[in-house]
Amino acid sequence: MEKITEHVYAGTNFRGCNSSFVVTESGVVVIDTPMVPAEAKNWRKEVEKHGQIKYVINNEPHNDHVAGDCWMGGTLVASEGTREAIKRNRQHELEEQMKWMSPDALPLDKDFCYRLPEITFTGSLTFYLGGHSFRLMEVPGHTPSETAVYVPEERVVFTSDNVVMGMPILFQAVPDAWLKSLKKLQKLDIDKVVPGHGPVCDKAQLKVMYDSIEYMVGAVKAAIAKGWSLKEIQDRVTFADRFPPMGPGDAMAPMRHGSIAHLYEVLKK
Repeated sequence: MEKITEHVYAGTNFRGCNSSFVVTESGVVVIDTPMVPAEAKNWRKEVEKHGQIKYVINNEPHNDHVAGDCWMGGTLVASEGTREAIKRNRQHELEEQMKWMSPDALPLDKDFCYRLPEITFTGSLTFYLGGHSFRLMEVPGHTPSETAVYVPEERVVFTSDNVVMGMPILFQAVPDAWLKSLKKLQKLDIDKVVPGHGPVCDKAQLKVMYDSIEYMVGAVKAAIAKGWSLKEIQDRVTFADRFPPMGPGDAMAPMRHGSIAHLYEVLKK
């Protein structure tokens, strides 16, 4: 756990997404939750050392951001689009994801369940707790319903997977909207960015992400212009000059192939 401001803490070593929390005079607000049951339960114990969990915010609907909701308590908040997407999540898909991310967490705890948000919004929502304001805004990109949480008193924004360290994952992305969302986030008065995965960073990473999205879209667009089929693009376009393989093998190949398949579909339209 890393203390990144006087009242903000982030956990960036979970097997899944980052989870963070903001401590206020009237309780704690958690942003996204750990995927692995044991990590989620331990995280709740750590968070509750700082106060009662009043709200939990889901910035996106993917399993690695919401699977820990059922153990976190508090009132769950998300965009209306994220709530609808969580309805479509399936436990067997979570278990398949855990097979390669956290096989020791299987079989899944019997008390697991998908939890639906009790409060939803469309566009934006601001709520206030203990001297802090939490400005939730829809910033479509990594998912169509992606959300960011801006806490101006701490000069921090929580972006989920609209910002990551490494290759963006685009298999459900809205690429053009993602670029617009990153420009919107660049206008915020912030010192710290808490990404969906990887270490806490500063505002400069927003431009890095913007360039990465443009690079991936441009590479697939150029391949389509050459008349390559989807399989040819997946075989030939590796993005390795910008995102070198991590260690032996090519562990990111399934994610890359899925991103290319989605970009191919979007760009062909």
